Amino acid sequence: MSKPTVIVALRDSESVDGLVRLACQITTGMDAELVALHVVEVTPGLPLDADAEVLDEPGKHVLARAREVASGACSREMAAQLVRARHAGEAIVGEAKGRNAELLVMGYHGRHGLGEILLGSTVQYVSHHAPCRVIVQIPAPHTR
Repeated sequence: MSKPTVIVALRDSESVDGLVRLACQITTGMDAELVALHVVEVTPGLPLDADAEVLDEPGKHVLARAREVASGACSREMAAQLVRARHAGEAIVGEAKGRNAELLVMGYHGRHGLGEILLGSTVQYVSHHAPCRVIVQIPAPHTR
């Protein structure tokens, strides 16, 4: 029997500490594989495999911070996965399916805009399509 996999989907550097610490708390006492996931959303005008390191650089920093936090908060290694996709929600669900994840942990930024109304949020997409349980951390009202 393989270890359960817990994926922590990280949008930006502001979400790293809270989400990784939450995943550490949830998996305390479990022998689970922790995976930090950052999706680089690539605009349709650019190929997904474009040789543009500038696209991936912010995500690499997010993932490095996640591994640092996991090392301190739960004293364990955290795998890091950077994925390029057109839509973050589809990529997160795809990774969860591909890794046979038991749990997805993600944040919700709480900012509403026309794009979210028309297209739906990443959290909404993931919660409807994920093959596993999803825990969403919503920031306190004073931090939104």
